[in-house]
Amino acid sequence: MVSQNRPDWRVALQHMKGVYVLHDRTTGEPYVGAAYGDVGIWDRLCQYAETLHGGNVGLAAMVAEKGLDYARNNLSFALLEFWSMRTEDQHVLDREAYWKRVLMSREHGLNLN
Repeated sequence: MVSQNRPDWRVALQHMKGVYVLHDRTTGEPYVGAAYGDVGIWDRLCQYAETLHGGNVGLAAMVAEKGLDYARNNLSFALLEFWSMRTEDQHVLDREAYWKRVLMSREHGLNLN
């Protein structure tokens, strides 16, 4: 989606805050993250497409251990919730914490915070 730079997706997602999950399809390990502040979902998705870890410690460790090809072939992105850019950042952060608890991404996933 990012490499195709699809305008329909880009326009919609760059103006939205949200909570998302990246899953390692081989191990099932989740990583829950959020787009908030001035950074929309599209920008975060682009960061993951470029770096395969988006600057996250747990994902970066997985990429370093298993390699770029592994990450490209095994990570999948799913949007859990989204809101307008007017949504308070604290609401987004609270929902991110909720999803980390529900998906147990700290105990059995790639969230180290």
